[in-house]
Amino acid sequence: MTIDIAVLAETQRQGDATRAALGVQLRSRPVWSGAGRFTGVPVRYANPYRLRGVNSPELLYENIVHNGTVYCAEGGSSANVYTSTDLKIWTARQVDVSTQLMPGKLMAAGSLLFTATAYSGNGGLRTSVDHGVTWNYQGSVGTMDSLCAAGGIGYAMGIGVNTAFRTMTAAAPVPANRNFATAQQWRKVLHNGVRWLALNEAHSVGEWSANGLDGWVSSAGLAAALASMPNGTRRAYALGGRFLVVTLAEGTLSGIYSDDASAWSAGAVGDMEPTGLRVAQLGESAAEMGGVLYIPVKLTDGATYWTALVATADGTKFKWLPSFWRGAEALPSIRTRVGGGGLVFNGSGQAGVPPAARYESNPDALEVYFAI
Repeated sequence: MTIDIAVLAETQRQGDATRAALGVQLRSRPVWSGAGRFTGVPVRYANPYRLRGVNSPELLYENIVHNGTVYCAEGGSSANVYTSTDLKIWTARQVDVSTQLMPGKLMAAGSLLFTATAYSGNGGLRTSVDHGVTWNYQGSVGTMDSLCAAGGIGYAMGIGVNTAFRTMTAAAPVPANRNFATAQQWRKVLHNGVRWLALNEAHSVGEWSANGLDGWVSSAGLAAALASMPNGTRRAYALGGRFLVVTLAEGTLSGIYSDDASAWSAGAVGDMEPTGLRVAQLGESAAEMGGVLYIPVKLTDGATYWTALVATADGTKFKWLPSFWRGAEALPSIRTRVGGGGLVFNGSGQAGVPPAARYESNPDALEVYFAI
């Protein structure tokens, strides 16, 4: 996490020598902002990340969401979620007295917060309309069901091949029964500001809706676009008004994109980290900041693993950012700070690192490059 002074000094020395010989200049610019972030020839990144201070209480917070008023997070308790206005001081909020939280199920759909709990194999769907202070039981949910939020709507989708799903909103937190047009193992819904896109488990079949509730229509061009991509693990994201489906295959990343959830185009194909490292994992979560989507990835040389970010502005190419953690732990969740003041992603519980330590992007970091 600290800059290599010797290497930076050598870079500066070489820059001075090259400038004297050829008239080039060594310049710097912010890593995380500015229109030029995807251009130029990067030479050295100066401290692009930093560790956040210890939180109170001292817990490793995962799956942080924001409902427009507060951040809400899971934090190592089987009964409580935690709310905060500043990502540092957290207040425990008990979800239920007799059941336990299902990890990774906490979501925010507009101001509505919802999650799932389980006891003896039975699950319950629970919602909060007062920023996590109190929680209401809204019926049963399977322990393997998928929960997600898109465009102010919460979704609960069961396992197995079927058409049925349920929706919730802040105005109507009691789940309403809905149906997709065809039977699939539906797992995720995204929103691009105009349309909602639902995808099955394999991300090979999609349907879109104009309101996110009904009127679902086949995403006709998805299958043909995927046929031009390698087979592998797929993840889907929304970037501004664009939908992206990214494939991890043979250590590389490929992507397709759509602006209307129907017609799809090929973007990046077979991109790999420029040092030759392979991609071993692709994050489920991603965060948009300044019109750029940041996705956590796990890189490897076959023996050692590094956690890093890959960024894209449109799905047609990827920008690889420096790694911020060395280790084989699971990829962190990631989100944009409210107001766009940087990215927040969880660190790991490594020896010597406080369990509550979380990484964030450093808005003051500079990228050093040659300007010819």
